[in-house]
Amino acid sequence: MTLLDRLREQFPTAKRQTLKRMVENRRVMVGGVAARRLDQSVDLGDRVMVVGEKKSSPKLPFVIVHEDRDLLVINKPQGLLTSTVPREPRPTALAAVRDYLHLTDPSAKTGLVHRLDRDASGLLVFSKNNQAYDSLKKQFFHHTVSRVYHAIVSPRPKQTAARIESFLVERADGSVHSTQTPGRGQQASTHFTVAKCHGSYALLRVTLHTGRKHQIRVHLLEFGCPIVGDAEYGGKTHTPGLMLSAVELGLEHPRTGIHMTFKIPDAANRILTAFTSVGAASKSL
Repeated sequence: MTLLDRLREQFPTAKRQTLKRMVENRRVMVGGVAARRLDQSVDLGDRVMVVGEKKSSPKLPFVIVHEDRDLLVINKPQGLLTSTVPREPRPTALAAVRDYLHLTDPSAKTGLVHRLDRDASGLLVFSKNNQAYDSLKKQFFHHTVSRVYHAIVSPRPKQTAARIESFLVERADGSVHSTQTPGRGQQASTHFTVAKCHGSYALLRVTLHTGRKHQIRVHLLEFGCPIVGDAEYGGKTHTPGLMLSAVELGLEHPRTGIHMTFKIPDAANRILTAFTSVGAASKSL
């Protein structure tokens, strides 16, 4: 496939001369490098972007981990809403992605596939067309997407590994809890292993087998080891924010069917730094 083929997929009504001018103005990027010719070869997995004029380029509140013609995977920072109600004045990841794609890939149809809590950080995937959206939503619905989180908890769990299962119910105030009432709630399953301990604190590697609202936060609280910084679910609050981050995301590419795993660069080092800082802060209390 040539670059011209890819650009015609993104801009089906654009004339060849227009596309050529975009390349000449170094606005077309292939794998982060400015393209030189329309006839250059482009692989299916190559990220092809068309950047806008510098004065109108969006200032993104996140880092792009991966992008191709079907997917956009970002590293959402702590404190940024994934999405919310229409006319929401606060910035959201969804609004920023839409603005970004409006400039770089106008034919894309931004799809919100899943969410992260505002105070959690980490990997989020958005679809860029209807086919990708349908495929990804099915994968999340059938729980075939692999998701791994790092969490710092206190007190440390008594077991080095455990699987937590319950049925979760959302209250009127938006908080979530487990219920034992037959026929109520959504089934939720969480697995964790202890990666490192420091005093009364532990760094957990948490794997989601389902993806319910506040699932990890509720399950760890009810297991007796709430997440540090989680004021809503019993966590110690002497740290700046929720110590929970989505660090790995595995899924089947909606076009090729190839399994892809995304990881946050240096996630382990950043989490360990935060873990050490939490331990140091606890000694000063």
